[in-house]
Amino acid sequence: MKKITLTIVISLLCAFTFIEAQTPFTKDSLSVSSIIGLNEKTNYKDYQVKFKNVISDSRCPKEVMCIRAGEAKVRLALYKNGAFISDKIIIIDASGYVIEDNNLAFNADDFKIYGMALTPYPKTTAAIPKKEYHLEIVFQPKRL
Repeated sequence: MKKITLTIVISLLCAFTFIEAQTPFTKDSLSVSSIIGLNEKTNYKDYQVKFKNVISDSRCPKEVMCIRAGEAKVRLALYKNGAFISDKIIIIDASGYVIEDNNLAFNADDFKIYGMALTPYPKTTAAIPKKEYHLEIVFQPKRL
């Protein structure tokens, strides 16, 4: 009986640790949002974010029954005052759930940059032409 109780307690502790590690993100009234197409840039303060490409899109199409919802991987390029900082790959979950580990593109001193939603969502198994993709970028000021 003690072994079963100990196993349950350890399992619950591991589950709660996993849940806490995934910090959810939600837009608030201070967030600034911009939707950009492939190879377009958006600006915020001295920073620019460019939507470089869609690396993969394995989101489950609406007209298909899937075991897993899937995800899309997107590459962004980050600039400050026009000078390249780095590339960042973010993951857009098909469920729409946004977590910091997957969606955080950049962490500046006074704000964070997230990739939020990739459109269009697949309807069938046919590939989406790259030029049709759009990505929502969110700039969220840090709270004091």
